Amino acid sequence: MKNPFKNLFLIFCLLWLFNMGGVLARDIVSEIKERGYISLVTNAEFEPFEYKDGNETVGIDIDIAREIAKKMGLELYIKDVSYDAIPLELSSGTCDFALAGMSYSEDKDKNVDFSNESYFDAKQVIVVPKESKIKREEDLHGKRIGVSLGYTGDFYCTEHFKNSEIVRLPNSTIAVLEMLSGRLDVVVTDNIPAQNLAVKHSGLIKVLDEYLFEENYRVVVPEGSNLRDYMDEILCELKEDGTVEKIVERYTANPPDFGQGFMGMIHNSLINRGRYKTIIEGLCNTIRITCGALVIGIFIGSIIAFAKLNKSKTIFMKVLKWFADFYLTVIRGTPMVVQLFVIYYFIFVSTDLSKTIVAMIAFGVNSGAYVGVVLQSGILSVDSGQYEAARSLGLNGRETMLKIVFPQALKNVIANLCNEFIALIKETSVSGFIGVIDLSRAGDIIRTQTLDPFVPLLTVAIIYLLIVALLSSAMDMIERRLRKSDIR
Repeated sequence: MKNPFKNLFLIFCLLWLFNMGGVLARDIVSEIKERGYISLVTNAEFEPFEYKDGNETVGIDIDIAREIAKKMGLELYIKDVSYDAIPLELSSGTCDFALAGMSYSEDKDKNVDFSNESYFDAKQVIVVPKESKIKREEDLHGKRIGVSLGYTGDFYCTEHFKNSEIVRLPNSTIAVLEMLSGRLDVVVTDNIPAQNLAVKHSGLIKVLDEYLFEENYRVVVPEGSNLRDYMDEILCELKEDGTVEKIVERYTANPPDFGQGFMGMIHNSLINRGRYKTIIEGLCNTIRITCGALVIGIFIGSIIAFAKLNKSKTIFMKVLKWFADFYLTVIRGTPMVVQLFVIYYFIFVSTDLSKTIVAMIAFGVNSGAYVGVVLQSGILSVDSGQYEAARSLGLNGRETMLKIVFPQALKNVIANLCNEFIALIKETSVSGFIGVIDLSRAGDIIRTQTLDPFVPLLTVAIIYLLIVALLSSAMDMIERRLRKSDIR
């Protein structure tokens, strides 16, 4: 028997290649000038190059991007996503160029194009505990080295310290905390974040004078894009007239003030620069995505339950049952993050839907598989005598299901549906991978700004706990009311 998934996979690959071919063949410069704006993709978790100041994205890279847009006579649109998603944004054609503290590497250059001109020279430095015996690069062999996933320090350490344990973490802030807890011997990161971390953890860590290597940050554009020549020309002008130097000086002249004591940490993490607004924005987006996804999930789940239980032998029902089985296998067999990436970067790549709406759809599609199984079990739990009684009263199959069986099934599974709602709230924490500022990503943004993981994570955890506690109380109240209507 032929594998039906093979043909579907081949069709998907052909559609994707066709879409990518269209992206690469376009005259991007002409399109940009015609629409009147240029779109930047970045990862606002790398202060001082790109970070959030309240709800605004700022930093060295952002100011340079604004100068580039100004030189081209265009407005600048900024898109904030996870660092790993930047190449996907460029290759899918949803953004025109990237500035995110990215330096050239041969592996990266296979998927995107780097400008020939650079705008900042950086160093990869070694951060160690204050009393560490590590003094130079040779001392790193055989050690536990913390690096930021996907950054040049990761590639360098993987290639040069093969007998060492390379621990890849989301950012250098977490890596330093791991080192201070004794789980790492050393951290390799960029020099400016390292200097800020040394200020934050004064007396606990130090940055060695010897650095591993120098690198330079460049503008990144889609592979084969004719935008690169424009970027090179504009960067040359901005460097020659001193604009780049002034921007860098503005953000690096004075070290950040991280506050002192617990109250200082709270003020710096939540009050200073209106950072609490980021938490509020994240909470609102989490609630929107969860509620929208639940509605979509219940709708899809109802169709799946109907398809699985229907005994009709028509062609339509056979196709619907096959689709339901295929859908359940794929959704329950793949991680939510993969589904989110596929839906956002492939299925909705050419649409103007907001990231929040796409996240709703993605989580709704995922939730539908689990809601469908829950509803199916609820329908099967209804006594068969209910069907017979309804038919004896003259109700047809559809009326029996909608008016008699389904309300009882819903009552039987209300607790499971509430649990799915609670699980959905926590699952939305991965929406930050496509740049949605949900509650978890809001905490990450503040953590990277302040280099303080404690207050942002504690705040996020407390909010999640309160939401779950309120929903659990509401579920208990609903169950009590439903039990009152039971026939005794």
